Amino acid sequence: MEKQVLKETRAIVSVLAGATLLGSMGAWGRAIYRYEGDPMTVVTWRALIGAMTLAALLALFQPTLLRIRARDLPFFALYGFIGVTLNFWAYFSAVKFTTLAVAITLLYTYPAFVALMSALFLRERITRTKLVAVAVTLLGSGFVAQVHQADWIRVNLRGILFGLLAAISMATYSIFGKRALARYPPWTVVLYAFAAGSLFLAVLSGPRLLPALRYPAIAWLWILGLALVPSLGGYALYTIGLRDLPASQASIIATWEVVTAAFLGWLVFREHLAPVQFFGAALVCFGIGWIQRSET
Repeated sequence: MEKQVLKETRAIVSVLAGATLLGSMGAWGRAIYRYEGDPMTVVTWRALIGAMTLAALLALFQPTLLRIRARDLPFFALYGFIGVTLNFWAYFSAVKFTTLAVAITLLYTYPAFVALMSALFLRERITRTKLVAVAVTLLGSGFVAQVHQADWIRVNLRGILFGLLAAISMATYSIFGKRALARYPPWTVVLYAFAAGSLFLAVLSGPRLLPALRYPAIAWLWILGLALVPSLGGYALYTIGLRDLPASQASIIATWEVVTAAFLGWLVFREHLAPVQFFGAALVCFGIGWIQRSET
């Protein structure tokens, strides 16, 4: 019993650490965009660098983790396309057609989709504890993103659909990940999800990737940091935690990412945090704590 509690505690810490790294992504991105980096190009290079770096490290230190069954290649191709490529494309499209606050709020509906998909495909129960935690963290995320101050003139059906698609594809990352973790170690799962996702992103970006080669060296250092710290590190820690937690619980804990992003903006860029954002952060923390209760 104690071993199980210790395993779950480590998994929770891993997901929180991963969410913290993922929450720093905006700060890294802002440093890069000072050099006029195209967001989709930067996202593609970040995925490519992350996949190539992890593949090289595993080849050097744990080559056995590179092996997967040939029959699982279509699974990982679909996993990477939906969970990485489609997610990135849909989120940037949502930001384009609506506001950042609305896009973030729609994105963080994904724990609700994870709870539903977990019940359908992983046989996890939908409980009152989960429903309360999902509702509270969604409300908190909306307050942190200040959705109440959004420019509602820019809210349209296309933007909403892209935002929901980003949430569904993000939820799919957890569902596919849980399936993959039943067969492979976390590092193998992250590698092949990233590799497939980065290849699809490269195809979508096409010639737009080439001008990035003319970025100054300092910009490439920031892109390298973005690829290795919040991207590879964040996804890896989340996946490691996902191995030992129900997918729905892990996704709710991961909403800590939006709180981290807001507070890093405050600490690093001196962005003003309104009282309602502190209240939203408290709601997210409450939801994360609530999901640790016994399932009822």
